[in-house]
Amino acid sequence: MKRILFSIALFSSVYLSAQTVIVEEKYEKKNEPTGYRYLPNSKKLVIFKGETAPVGILDGETIFFVTKSAYSFDEKGSKSALFENEKLGNCTFSVTENSFKAYGGDKISTRSDLKYYLNNVYNGSIKKDDIKKINNTYFGAVNSNNQFKQRLGESLGSLFFYSTFYNSFNDFYDLGFTNQKGKDKINFEKDELYLEVFDLKANQKNRVKLDTPKLDLLKGNSLIESTEGVTFSCRIKTNDTFDMVTKSISNDQNETAIYKTTYDMQGKRIKDTALKLNLKDNFFVLSSCGAGYVDNFVWDVQAVNNYYEDSNGDIYVYGIYTNKKSKIHKGFDPVGFYIFKFDKDGNKIWESINPLKDKYFEDVCCGLSFKLNLFEYNGKLLFTNSVNEATEFSNYAVVDKTSGTVLKMNRVDYNNTTSFARTRAFINNTYDKRDLKNKAFSPVSFVAMDLSPTMDSYLKTIPSKGNAVYFETIFSNQGIWLIETDNKEYYKVLLFKD
Repeated sequence: MKRILFSIALFSSVYLSAQTVIVEEKYEKKNEPTGYRYLPNSKKLVIFKGETAPVGILDGETIFFVTKSAYSFDEKGSKSALFENEKLGNCTFSVTENSFKAYGGDKISTRSDLKYYLNNVYNGSIKKDDIKKINNTYFGAVNSNNQFKQRLGESLGSLFFYSTFYNSFNDFYDLGFTNQKGKDKINFEKDELYLEVFDLKANQKNRVKLDTPKLDLLKGNSLIESTEGVTFSCRIKTNDTFDMVTKSISNDQNETAIYKTTYDMQGKRIKDTALKLNLKDNFFVLSSCGAGYVDNFVWDVQAVNNYYEDSNGDIYVYGIYTNKKSKIHKGFDPVGFYIFKFDKDGNKIWESINPLKDKYFEDVCCGLSFKLNLFEYNGKLLFTNSVNEATEFSNYAVVDKTSGTVLKMNRVDYNNTTSFARTRAFINNTYDKRDLKNKAFSPVSFVAMDLSPTMDSYLKTIPSKGNAVYFETIFSNQGIWLIETDNKEYYKVLLFKD
């Protein structure tokens, strides 16, 4: 009997050590959770709090919440106030995580001034029109867990994402691009390119001519021509540098190259890095991988793959492939995914090309349907592909960062239940599955359940009666962060480490 009790106690202690409640609070009137951000460098989760904003006609300009305060939590649940007693909208952190910007003012809208904060202290404001003129759209849009797409499709972006912040600023500057006439419509092949540098502290703009990269690597009879012509995207690296990213893909569709050019804030070219990939007997295809123009109207070669750069400077390029050549912008039969690892100088360390052997995956023929992600998770890489069509599912693979070896691979199935959707909510997901009734998740949450038995067991303890409960999942090297709320009475954040 003692052995049985000891075993139960030991199991319980292991279960509890794998699960930490970071914060649990009730909703308060005019002080409810309005959003969240995960900060990978700081290894903290930020919860924004405030109240719903008056909403008139819904459009791309609508701000749904007024944020009054923000608090960060580490993996032990220690809480720090970032700001309090403010009135802000759409708070977005810079890549350094030391600064953020937001719409501010008594009547907040996306026409309001932009307020900038450095080390949580107000650093100045800039009129929205002044920022709009510098054309910062080439730097990609930030989403809620601080990941970003390199560029949004123009047609899709103008309809739904106009108010989304672009990842164009660091602690001291907000950046953009114009041509020699100061216009934001840029012909990358013919125009001179100018870097627009808005000095946040001095509240003034400088304009410098950019030393553009060589375009002969991006054009030629051996390369596929993009529907948008030669184009580019950018990523802020530090307070001193940013990268310009261009891509090419061969007519054979089995070779592609990413050209990464690093610049300083004076527009001087510092370094050129080429990442070259070859699939040999397989072929690259386009997907919604967070890169390039990808929507119902426009596809470009930038969308053939994306890359993740870790804190050591190692670069991981990922995408999906097929074994039958077809027109790059048309339908195809996918068969698997790939990850190539390069060092900071572009030297290939390993390649991992993996068939998925999944009928559901192979039956999807439109690249727009594939939503790809690559996360760092518990010191490894986690590749996910989510599909929302007649059948909703996610494929995933856990990959060793050192060797590229696939450690685990699976598919998880679920349903899209639109009755869960809300006009505005702290967490607003719509996916569920049969054995977790009255609960709504994001697609990658089902991947998390498959990877974490502790999280899966926890979810089954939550009653199915009462208000619907909504969940969001964030993968990190600390484990899996789970945000839970009924969007009415309470919210809760947990961290699972198994």
